[in-house]
Amino acid sequence: MAAVFLRTLIIYVLLIAVMRFLGKRQIGEMQISELVTTFLLSDLAAQPLVGASVPMSYAIVPIITLVCLEVFFSFLPTKIGFMKKLLDSPPSIIIGKGKIDRREMMRMRMSMEDLICELQLAGYTSPAEIDYAVLEPNGKLAFFPADEEKPLTKGDFCNIRAAEPKSLAHPVIIDGKIMEYALRDAAKDKKWLFSALKKAHVNDVGEVFLMTVDDAEKTEIITKKECGA
Repeated sequence: MAAVFLRTLIIYVLLIAVMRFLGKRQIGEMQISELVTTFLLSDLAAQPLVGASVPMSYAIVPIITLVCLEVFFSFLPTKIGFMKKLLDSPPSIIIGKGKIDRREMMRMRMSMEDLICELQLAGYTSPAEIDYAVLEPNGKLAFFPADEEKPLTKGDFCNIRAAEPKSLAHPVIIDGKIMEYALRDAAKDKKWLFSALKKAHVNDVGEVFLMTVDDAEKTEIITKKECGA
Protein backbone atom coordinates (compact mmCIF):
# COMPACT_ATOMS: atom_id res chain seq x y z
CA MET A 1 0.00 0.00 0.00
CA ALA A 2 2.85 2.40 0.86
CA ALA A 3 4.49 1.65 -2.51
CA VAL A 4 1.27 2.50 -4.38
CA PHE A 5 0.94 5.76 -2.45
CA LEU A 6 4.56 6.70 -3.19
CA ARG A 7 4.16 5.88 -6.91
CA THR A 8 1.00 7.98 -7.12
CA LEU A 9 2.67 10.90 -5.35
CA ILE A 10 5.72 10.83 -7.65
CA ILE A 11 3.62 10.65 -10.85
CA TYR A 12 1.27 13.39 -9.58
CA VAL A 13 4.13 15.79 -8.76
CA LEU A 14 5.83 14.99 -12.10
CA LEU A 15 2.66 15.68 -14.12
CA ILE A 16 1.96 18.93 -12.25
CA ALA A 17 5.53 20.09 -13.00
CA VAL A 18 5.20 19.06 -16.67
CA MET A 19 1.85 20.82 -17.20
CA ARG A 20 3.12 23.97 -15.46
CA PHE A 21 6.14 23.89 -17.78
CA LEU A 22 4.03 23.43 -20.92
CA GLY A 23 1.80 26.37 -19.98
CA LYS A 24 -1.80 27.05 -18.97
CA ARG A 25 -4.03 26.19 -21.91
CA GLN A 26 -7.54 24.86 -22.04
CA ILE A 27 -8.28 21.84 -24.25
CA GLY A 28 -9.94 24.03 -26.89
CA GLU A 29 -6.87 26.28 -27.11
CA MET A 30 -4.33 23.51 -27.69
CA GLN A 31 -2.52 22.88 -30.93
CA ILE A 32 -2.79 19.34 -32.35
CA SER A 33 0.69 18.36 -31.12
CA GLU A 34 -0.11 19.63 -27.60
CA LEU A 35 -3.37 17.68 -27.51
CA VAL A 36 -1.64 14.46 -28.63
CA THR A 37 1.09 14.99 -26.04
CA THR A 38 -1.51 15.46 -23.28
CA PHE A 39 -3.27 12.20 -24.18
CA LEU A 40 0.02 10.30 -24.26
CA LEU A 41 1.11 11.77 -20.94
CA SER A 42 -2.08 10.59 -19.22
CA ASP A 43 -1.67 7.08 -20.63
CA LEU A 44 2.00 6.83 -19.67
CA ALA A 45 1.32 8.14 -16.16
CA ALA A 46 -1.41 5.55 -15.56
CA GLN A 47 0.71 2.49 -16.33
CA PRO A 48 2.90 2.38 -13.19
CA LEU A 49 -0.18 3.19 -11.07
CA VAL A 50 -2.30 0.27 -12.27
CA GLY A 51 0.58 -2.18 -12.58
CA ALA A 52 2.77 -2.57 -9.51
CA SER A 53 5.27 -4.60 -11.55
CA VAL A 54 5.84 -1.77 -14.04
CA PRO A 55 9.05 0.15 -13.15
CA MET A 56 8.64 3.88 -12.50
CA SER A 57 11.30 4.60 -15.11
CA TYR A 58 8.90 3.24 -17.78
CA ALA A 59 6.73 6.29 -17.15
CA ILE A 60 9.24 8.95 -16.11
CA VAL A 61 11.62 8.55 -19.08
CA PRO A 62 8.88 8.66 -21.80
CA ILE A 63 7.16 11.61 -20.08
CA ILE A 64 10.37 13.66 -20.01
CA THR A 65 11.11 12.62 -23.62
CA LEU A 66 7.64 13.72 -24.76
CA VAL A 67 7.97 17.09 -23.05
CA CYS A 68 11.36 17.69 -24.68
CA LEU A 69 9.93 16.75 -28.10
CA GLU A 70 6.93 19.05 -27.60
CA VAL A 71 9.19 21.98 -26.69
CA PHE A 72 11.48 21.21 -29.65
CA PHE A 73 8.64 20.95 -32.19
CA SER A 74 7.00 24.10 -30.79
CA PHE A 75 10.24 26.02 -31.36
CA LEU A 76 11.03 24.51 -34.78
CA PRO A 77 8.32 26.31 -36.83
CA THR A 78 9.59 29.71 -35.63
CA LYS A 79 12.91 29.09 -37.41
CA ILE A 80 12.07 26.78 -40.33
CA GLY A 81 9.29 27.96 -42.64
CA PHE A 82 8.17 24.63 -44.14
CA MET A 83 7.91 23.05 -40.68
CA LYS A 84 5.23 25.61 -39.78
CA LYS A 85 3.16 24.38 -42.74
CA LEU A 86 3.59 20.77 -41.60
CA LEU A 87 2.86 21.31 -37.90
CA ASP A 88 0.48 24.30 -37.87
CA SER A 89 -2.54 25.00 -40.02
CA PRO A 90 -3.04 28.62 -41.16
CA PRO A 91 -6.14 30.55 -40.06
CA SER A 92 -9.17 30.18 -42.35
CA ILE A 93 -11.50 33.04 -43.26
CA ILE A 94 -15.04 31.66 -43.00
CA ILE A 95 -16.73 35.05 -43.46
CA GLY A 96 -14.87 37.70 -45.45
CA LYS A 97 -16.17 41.23 -46.03
CA GLY A 98 -19.60 40.08 -44.87
CA LYS A 99 -19.76 37.13 -47.29
CA ILE A 100 -19.77 33.50 -46.18
CA ASP A 101 -17.14 31.39 -47.93
CA ARG A 102 -18.89 28.06 -48.48
CA ARG A 103 -15.82 26.42 -50.02
CA GLU A 104 -13.74 27.23 -46.98
CA MET A 105 -16.50 25.94 -44.71
CA MET A 106 -16.55 22.66 -46.64
CA ARG A 107 -12.76 22.43 -46.51
CA MET A 108 -12.88 22.92 -42.74
CA ARG A 109 -15.81 20.46 -42.51
CA MET A 110 -17.97 23.13 -40.90
CA SER A 111 -21.73 23.17 -41.40
CA MET A 112 -23.94 26.22 -41.39
CA GLU A 113 -25.44 24.94 -38.13
CA ASP A 114 -21.98 24.94 -36.57
CA LEU A 115 -21.39 28.51 -37.71
CA ILE A 116 -24.75 29.73 -36.40
CA CYS A 117 -24.13 27.96 -33.09
CA GLU A 118 -20.76 29.70 -32.71
CA LEU A 119 -22.34 33.05 -33.62
CA GLN A 120 -25.02 32.65 -30.97
CA LEU A 121 -22.48 31.63 -28.34
CA ALA A 122 -20.56 34.82 -29.17
CA GLY A 123 -23.73 36.91 -28.77
CA TYR A 124 -24.72 37.40 -32.42
CA THR A 125 -27.97 36.37 -34.07
CA SER A 126 -27.08 36.41 -37.75
CA PRO A 127 -24.03 36.12 -40.03
CA ALA A 128 -25.16 39.47 -41.49
CA GLU A 129 -23.87 41.13 -38.31
CA ILE A 130 -20.34 39.88 -39.00
CA ASP A 131 -17.73 41.45 -41.23
CA TYR A 132 -15.12 38.74 -40.69
CA ALA A 133 -15.10 35.32 -39.03
CA VAL A 134 -11.70 33.64 -38.76
CA LEU A 135 -11.16 30.02 -37.76
CA GLU A 136 -7.93 30.14 -35.77
CA PRO A 137 -5.33 27.31 -35.67
CA ASN A 138 -6.54 26.35 -32.16
CA GLY A 139 -10.01 25.57 -33.57
CA LYS A 140 -11.78 28.66 -32.20
CA LEU A 141 -13.75 31.15 -34.27
CA ALA A 142 -12.84 34.83 -33.92
CA PHE A 143 -15.61 37.24 -34.95
CA PHE A 144 -15.14 40.81 -36.19
CA PRO A 145 -18.57 42.50 -36.25
CA ALA A 146 -19.65 45.04 -38.83
CA ASP A 147 -19.20 48.62 -37.59
CA GLU A 148 -22.90 49.22 -36.98
CA GLU A 149 -23.07 46.09 -34.80
CA LYS A 150 -20.13 46.94 -32.56
CA PRO A 151 -21.15 47.69 -28.94
CA LEU A 152 -20.58 51.20 -27.62
CA THR A 153 -17.64 51.64 -25.27
CA LYS A 154 -16.91 54.29 -22.66
CA GLY A 155 -14.71 56.06 -25.20
CA ASP A 156 -17.60 56.26 -27.65
CA PHE A 157 -19.69 58.25 -25.17
CA CYS A 158 -16.79 60.54 -24.26
CA ASN A 159 -15.81 61.27 -27.84
CA ILE A 160 -18.66 60.64 -30.27
CA ARG A 161 -17.59 61.21 -33.85
CA ALA A 162 -17.67 59.40 -37.17
CA ALA A 163 -15.16 56.58 -36.99
CA GLU A 164 -13.31 55.06 -39.90
CA PRO A 165 -14.54 51.57 -40.70
CA LYS A 166 -12.12 48.95 -39.49
CA SER A 167 -11.20 45.88 -41.46
CA LEU A 168 -9.17 42.73 -40.94
CA ALA A 169 -5.41 43.15 -41.16
CA HIS A 170 -3.90 40.32 -43.19
CA PRO A 171 -0.41 39.27 -41.97
CA VAL A 172 1.37 39.02 -45.35
CA ILE A 173 4.85 38.70 -43.79
CA ILE A 174 5.63 37.06 -40.45
CA ASP A 175 9.21 36.84 -39.17
CA GLY A 176 10.74 37.32 -42.60
CA LYS A 177 8.49 34.74 -44.28
CA ILE A 178 5.87 35.58 -46.92
CA MET A 179 2.46 34.18 -45.95
CA GLU A 180 0.98 33.00 -49.26
CA TYR A 181 -2.48 32.38 -47.78
CA ALA A 182 -2.63 35.93 -46.36
CA LEU A 183 -1.67 37.41 -49.72
CA ARG A 184 -4.52 35.46 -51.35
CA ASP A 185 -6.99 36.55 -48.65
CA ALA A 186 -5.97 40.19 -49.18
CA ALA A 187 -6.28 39.79 -52.99
CA LYS A 188 -2.61 40.81 -53.37
CA ASP A 189 0.39 39.28 -55.11
CA LYS A 190 4.16 39.29 -54.61
CA LYS A 191 4.57 42.12 -57.13
CA TRP A 192 2.41 44.34 -54.94
CA LEU A 193 4.26 43.11 -51.83
CA PHE A 194 7.72 44.01 -53.08
CA SER A 195 6.44 47.37 -54.37
CA ALA A 196 5.01 48.18 -50.92
CA LEU A 197 8.29 47.20 -49.26
CA LYS A 198 10.22 49.41 -51.69
CA LYS A 199 7.97 52.38 -50.89
CA ALA A 200 8.69 51.80 -47.18
CA HIS A 201 12.45 51.68 -47.95
CA VAL A 202 12.73 48.03 -46.90
CA ASN A 203 15.15 46.18 -49.17
CA ASP A 204 14.76 42.62 -47.96
CA VAL A 205 11.78 40.51 -46.85
CA GLY A 206 14.04 38.99 -44.19
CA GLU A 207 14.25 42.37 -42.45
CA VAL A 208 10.50 42.38 -41.76
CA PHE A 209 9.13 41.00 -38.50
CA LEU A 210 5.47 41.74 -39.35
CA MET A 211 3.72 43.28 -42.32
CA THR A 212 -0.04 43.62 -42.55
CA VAL A 213 -2.46 45.06 -45.09
CA ASP A 214 -6.17 45.62 -44.56
CA ASP A 215 -9.07 45.95 -46.99
CA ALA A 216 -8.69 49.74 -46.97
CA GLU A 217 -5.15 49.32 -48.40
CA LYS A 218 -3.62 50.44 -45.10
CA THR A 219 -0.20 48.81 -44.74
CA GLU A 220 1.81 48.48 -41.55
CA ILE A 221 5.40 47.23 -41.44
CA ILE A 222 7.40 46.36 -38.32
CA THR A 223 11.03 45.50 -38.97
CA LYS A 224 13.07 43.11 -36.87
CA LYS A 225 15.30 46.04 -35.90
CA GLU A 226 12.31 47.95 -34.51
CA CYS A 227 11.18 45.12 -32.24
CA GLY A 228 14.66 43.96 -31.28
CA ALA A 229 14.30 40.62 -33.09
